[in-house]
Amino acid sequence: MPRYIILFLLLSPIFSLAQKTTNEITVGDLKARLNILTSDSLAGRRTGEIGMEKTANYIAKEFKRIGLDVIDPSQTFYQRYEFSEHQFDSTKISPTKGVNVIGFLRGNDKSLSHEVVIIGAHFDHLGMGGRNALDTVKAFHRGADDNASGTAGVLELAEYFVKHRNELNRSLLFMTFSGEEEGLFGSQQYVKSPLFSFDHTQAMINMDMIGRLKDSILIIEGMGTSPAWDSIFRSISSAKKPFVIRYKQDGEGPSDHASFYRKHLPVLFFFTGLHKDYHRASDTKDKLDYNGEANILKLVSEVIKQTANTLSKIPFTIVPIDTTKKSTSFKVYVGGVPDYGYDGEGLKISDVTPGSPAAKAGLLAEDIIVKFGELQIKNIYDYTNALSSLHPGDKIIALIKRGKNTIEIPIELGSRAGMH
Repeated sequence: MPRYIILFLLLSPIFSLAQKTTNEITVGDLKARLNILTSDSLAGRRTGEIGMEKTANYIAKEFKRIGLDVIDPSQTFYQRYEFSEHQFDSTKISPTKGVNVIGFLRGNDKSLSHEVVIIGAHFDHLGMGGRNALDTVKAFHRGADDNASGTAGVLELAEYFVKHRNELNRSLLFMTFSGEEEGLFGSQQYVKSPLFSFDHTQAMINMDMIGRLKDSILIIEGMGTSPAWDSIFRSISSAKKPFVIRYKQDGEGPSDHASFYRKHLPVLFFFTGLHKDYHRASDTKDKLDYNGEANILKLVSEVIKQTANTLSKIPFTIVPIDTTKKSTSFKVYVGGVPDYGYDGEGLKISDVTPGSPAAKAGLLAEDIIVKFGELQIKNIYDYTNALSSLHPGDKIIALIKRGKNTIEIPIELGSRAGMH
């Protein structure tokens, strides 16, 4: 069968669903978009593979259908680039081809519409698994939460603001990245070759894993990157913030907003936390909280409006460096999923991976690690620093708070490499 016929047959289910959304933020819209983004035809959306190209084509067609523009007629919605994976995988000699998909919505104020607010999310995931997966299953890793949820969010917000463009003074730049799972390559490419100068960029708002709201806890990072964020959130009514919000100051982090923060742009990062399905084939659409995500997007839309409509450019501030937040690498594997919404002392476990060293040792969800081996644990950075000093096969004693009790649990550490 000719190649173009095969591609048509693979793509046709996507296009047949592309017309089933509205210009408001709804649960139905999210379900329709996530049905597409997690479908077998996109094969896990791995950067450099056909599934990435098909996903990029779907997003570009949606941008056009919704009513977004390219920046100028000589451009397309695509920003293509290449990067090397050889340092991660010695078998990959040729450069990997990536693509960002970017759509533009012009604001209404003649003196401000040359400035943009960027709304972004990465659309890539892990394909059939491999090096970055935390399981060994040879199956589509659909990445429903990571990050089909954020990609659907960008599309929902784009369609919403096309209808409400008369409420915007500044312009909006909707951006979806590939290459995030390999190391933020898509967002790094954009900041190397920006379509708007940073002087004309108001802020970057990133959504990565916003589909698994638990106990109504929403994590918002980047609050310390501009003094304007605090006043913007205080001005939004409590009815539009039906969450337990954990505000974090840092503009760094393992997602695409970090690339913009390093260019001295104010950023925000919306996130609902890790879970036991993270980077596993079990991250599927049936586990998403669609109502929760719709409410998050409604809050994000309010933040976007206020950010786009402030009279002056919001200032950037560097978040003071916490010397405890060392950049560390480690080879050991435990299997306890950190609770990023926890604000107390110690490292709280939100879930435990079946069959992991943590599970074998008897660690439970809701346990709080306060000592790991010889090191006291006050936060996640203490924990990662502790892991960096250990080796696979080491046997340590973890001091755990479980309810009102404090107990000791012996753990034999596994190998992180063995999980990839």
